[in-house]
Amino acid sequence: MENLCTQAYLYDQMARREFGPFLCGIDEAGRGPLAGPVVAAAVILPDTLNQEWIYDSKKLKPAEREELYQVIVERALAHGVGVIDHTYIDQYNVLQATYEAMRTALRQVATTMPQIDMVMVDGATIPNVQYLQRKLIRGDHLSQSIAAASIVAKVTRDRIMENYSKIFPDYGFERHMGYGTPEHLQALAQFGPSPIHRLTFAPVKAAVERSASSSKCGDRRKETGRQAENLAISNLLEKGYHLLVQNWRSMFGEIDAIMKDGDTLVIVEVRSRVGYCKERNLSTAAESINGQKQQKLRRLAEAYLQQVSSFNQVRFDVVVVSFKENAKEAQIEHYISAF
Repeated sequence: MENLCTQAYLYDQMARREFGPFLCGIDEAGRGPLAGPVVAAAVILPDTLNQEWIYDSKKLKPAEREELYQVIVERALAHGVGVIDHTYIDQYNVLQATYEAMRTALRQVATTMPQIDMVMVDGATIPNVQYLQRKLIRGDHLSQSIAAASIVAKVTRDRIMENYSKIFPDYGFERHMGYGTPEHLQALAQFGPSPIHRLTFAPVKAAVERSASSSKCGDRRKETGRQAENLAISNLLEKGYHLLVQNWRSMFGEIDAIMKDGDTLVIVEVRSRVGYCKERNLSTAAESINGQKQQKLRRLAEAYLQQVSSFNQVRFDVVVVSFKENAKEAQIEHYISAF
């Protein structure tokens, strides 16, 4: 690895002697994933980083990338980042989104470095750019400047996807960063596309089509869910609870009901089932509220408490509404402090 890093540094030194001292390396991250943005970075390095192991971001471990990211942004003469979201990708295609991300990153560099002697791009020539350009195949292997851009782009995008994983915890974005891994495809099949999925990408298209074909069943499930929520809330009102809000929504998701039991704020999650067995319902209720779902509900509760800060105690209850086969009669089980 050390020899490869040295060769990349020496390549840039030769380019500086040919074109001038201010080389701008550009690379992208995120063209292939099924979700999230494409990110590009542009970096102008000094010629003094011959001791740093700056190389293709894909060849580095996450901790190494993070460490080098700090070195690059602190010691670069200039750097910029372009982030183009999934809506632009769906409208114009991912290649055009990549070009726009690169142009955005380059414009940021140009605001602080009016002189750019050469733009070196990994595997592409950027349209509508006024600077002299050089397209380098496997540029993140050949050039230290492009390798630095690949690290900045990769770290920036990974951080974005890790933040999205907190908003959409069902998909595991923090592990696969939106790429089409078996885990991601399984989540896509189970939950359908999230708001940040790229709807023009084939696996996401297929998930949308499957969802459309089962829309009638989905409508029935929604109606059953609404009925179960109303029955659950009525049951808790009869017990003396006070309803504060039903179907409270935020950017993180939705809470079925927020209620008050004495001085305690109660976050109510309603689950509907067909067929009744007390032991089975307790088990399935607990299993259906898995760790990710619990984390999501806690985050929603925190978001609500930021708006209403008058509660010192918060509790999470699960109400299981079990409909008989005719869906006209229901058995209600209330699990206090379910998790």
